[in-house]
Amino acid sequence: MDIATPNLYVMIHHYNSTEDLFKTVTMYADDERETVFDDIVKAKSWYWGRFAPENRQMYLKKRLFVEAAMYDAFSTKYRPPKHRCPVFFYLFPERSLSTIEERLRQRQRYDEPETKYLLIDLRDLVDTTHISFTLGDSHRFYHETLIQHQVSSGKSADNLTDHGTVFHIHELADVYSRNTSEDDLHFEVQVWDTEILERWRNEHEIT
Repeated sequence: MDIATPNLYVMIHHYNSTEDLFKTVTMYADDERETVFDDIVKAKSWYWGRFAPENRQMYLKKRLFVEAAMYDAFSTKYRPPKHRCPVFFYLFPERSLSTIEERLRQRQRYDEPETKYLLIDLRDLVDTTHISFTLGDSHRFYHETLIQHQVSSGKSADNLTDHGTVFHIHELADVYSRNTSEDDLHFEVQVWDTEILERWRNEHEIT
């Protein structure tokens, strides 16, 4: 797939296996997560270190906090999302497919040889009702709030123009236009309806 820049449609999704393609760690029951974390560490894929035994509990605590905060924000501003936990994607407006692949090769230097990815064009999804996004990674997006609630520590993240708001995907072009001067501008996309993803999957061959 060619990605023309600026790109406001083609999202990237990192995954470990096709079996759990659109199932994230917080979708598992509490008593299943330790096994899931162990499997991710063994697979050595995208940022697997956050699931290492010494990091996983803090990461999970932050992840659950952020997902709940986004769910509440989207519910207040628009409507309650279909599911409580989203599937995460990234969208890089200024990156071509070749630069995305180069970034994956760079991650291999951090002992991540098995990272896989797929690309989904938002225009191929039949329903975008339950899709939100944040400016940059949602953990960075909520970093100051995480500190205030003692779920994380460290300095506050940069106070970018649109930090602090969860947006509907239909607002992507407007938010992009307000932030084009930011370095490494990218968005995290949260899909709160796995059925539309499975429908997409049924029409595409994933390896």
